[in-house]
Amino acid sequence: MDSQVRKEVNVGQLTVSRVFTNMHQKEGTLTAELRQAVETKSFYPSKQIANDMQDNVFAVDDFGFGEQEFSNTENRVSWIDVPAGTTVEQVTAKLAANPDAGLYRVLSNHPILTSGQVYAINNQITTKEAIAESQVVRMPEGSPTPGALAPDPNGKPQYRGIFFSIDGKDDNDKRTSDVEDFFTTELISSEIAGSSVEENVESGQTITM
Repeated sequence: MDSQVRKEVNVGQLTVSRVFTNMHQKEGTLTAELRQAVETKSFYPSKQIANDMQDNVFAVDDFGFGEQEFSNTENRVSWIDVPAGTTVEQVTAKLAANPDAGLYRVLSNHPILTSGQVYAINNQITTKEAIAESQVVRMPEGSPTPGALAPDPNGKPQYRGIFFSIDGKDDNDKRTSDVEDFFTTELISSEIAGSSVEENVESGQTITM
């Protein structure tokens, strides 16, 4: 099925939206906010000639079927430390000198922890649960249910991290199909249970959680 889907990815320009002082700013630094839009166009055959259980000796192109296009734009945001006194223009110039730089995405069924976050957890500055609740994927503004949890295709909580790479790292999807392989919190579990019940009530189905 996936082989029948054609995708085009268009990466927008990496920009600096602001340079500011955050709540936990390190001495001698400021924070630069970086933004980048990534548009993904998916093209699906208008009619299916194979499925996950059955192949076909003919390709979709042999039938002359048209395609249905679906487009999604992801607005990515990440933050980096810059020297105190740095301006937006100076950060922009640094980015221009590194044309491969960009924001890459990590998806996982577990919180995505940097070495700094692991240190903070070990020193009881924060908790894995708090990081999970800040990273869990939610429906975007403009969707039918903005702010609602967005489970992965297997119904598990999924977490999203956006990071800056000077050499343009590829996105990394670490999610698995193992239904037992995920991390959750009491809040996330209750939200997923609620959304599952609501979805199935609307569709007229009854499920056992």
